[in-house]
Amino acid sequence: MQGSARGLVIVAVCLMVMVWITVGASSSSQHTESLVFIIVDTENSMPNAHNLAASLSSQAAQLDVPVVIYSTSREWPDGGSWTYFPMLDRLNSKHGSSKSWMVFVGKHTKVKMANLLQVLSTKESSQLVFMGRGLQDQEETIIHHFARVDPKQPFLYPDVRAGMVLSGALITRLAKKWAGSKIKAATEINIDASYEFGSFVKSAGIELTTDSAFCVKDEDHCAILYSPPTNCGKAADVSKIHFAIKSWQQNHNKRLPILYGTWLKQITNYAIYSDVEDSSYGTVSLGVPNTEQGHCGKTMAIIRHAAQMEGMHWLFIADDDTLLSTEALSELLACHDHTQPVALGERYGYAAALPHGYDYITGGGGMVFSKALVKMLASPGVCQCPSNDTPDDMFLGICLRILSIPITHSSAFHQARPMDYPKGRLEGEWPVSFHKFWMVDPYHVFSHWLQPRPPTHPQDEL
Repeated sequence: MQGSARGLVIVAVCLMVMVWITVGASSSSQHTESLVFIIVDTENSMPNAHNLAASLSSQAAQLDVPVVIYSTSREWPDGGSWTYFPMLDRLNSKHGSSKSWMVFVGKHTKVKMANLLQVLSTKESSQLVFMGRGLQDQEETIIHHFARVDPKQPFLYPDVRAGMVLSGALITRLAKKWAGSKIKAATEINIDASYEFGSFVKSAGIELTTDSAFCVKDEDHCAILYSPPTNCGKAADVSKIHFAIKSWQQNHNKRLPILYGTWLKQITNYAIYSDVEDSSYGTVSLGVPNTEQGHCGKTMAIIRHAAQMEGMHWLFIADDDTLLSTEALSELLACHDHTQPVALGERYGYAAALPHGYDYITGGGGMVFSKALVKMLASPGVCQCPSNDTPDDMFLGICLRILSIPITHSSAFHQARPMDYPKGRLEGEWPVSFHKFWMVDPYHVFSHWLQPRPPTHPQDEL
């Protein structure tokens, strides 16, 4: 190395498994507190994580800031890191007692490190600090298990799309609390990591400090910005996406006219798979009887049927009360390769924070599988339903885990209705889907949220 002993040392191991950047001796560095960045990604998003890590490294060198960068797909490869709980013990052992800030960011995040340092300059990492972009529920909602909402004492939780920051001292407290919480977590369904982790932190006696520097819209003051891809090239050819809608005869008259009056009129490559063939609606039967719940048999029959289709690149499986923006979906699919095994949708989990748990795509918001993955799932003996009424989305999650195929999560898919999400949660990206016709006008939901041109301020009409 040339130059003085105060020169820059960069150690990069295995595509940013862990990156240390140390500038000069600690006694002479301008910043005595280090930044520990945790990029929450999956194995199939490594290029994005690598680019973000490179940007962080460059900024840190320019600002003379000691940083550590982790990629969860490398450091916590067994899954569940998106719930944040599996990382607590290790982060505490390495950084809990040091003067460090834990900065959690996603793969589609931009960081302005100078702005972040300014935000943290008024805080101490030795104190119990929890910062992010605050969200709050307006009413009880199914995605949060209908937890009571008190307008006089609102519960703020972080919009993790825009990142969050925890002090080293808080990580230590949470790691100790997590050690006593694993028995309960062993049977929990993981739905919304933002809410569930925020609730856990609150149970440890710490409230979220919301700050406008955590953003989903780009402004000069932003320190961490959620920036999902908006232009990955030419949108996927909608004619090469097979849209499979699951239905049954009792729903034909109630739900299918709504689908035909909204998104089905925009496409031609679709089929409505039911338990009977109904000429009024053009439904198709694959010989699987209807079940009151689960639908594993029907879903796997659809996958096996689709595997034989010529020219198909993607399979989209939806319920008969799913509303979809086909244009938003085709633009999103431009960012993915149909020749590789891809499973895309809104990720849920069953005991995902623990070794025996697994992730799955929740079916109501739509499940997207590449042609390559469809063929894998349809192979004999690979994914056999225990029964026709086994929960299809959860069972497919188990199959994907056995196949070592990570789920690609997109917050543009929604298992519930727009009203079930905080206003701020629906900012920052074009929705792909919503689910359920209960107590909503589905035509309004479609026209307002899912039409070809997204509204400028959709949250104003919630």
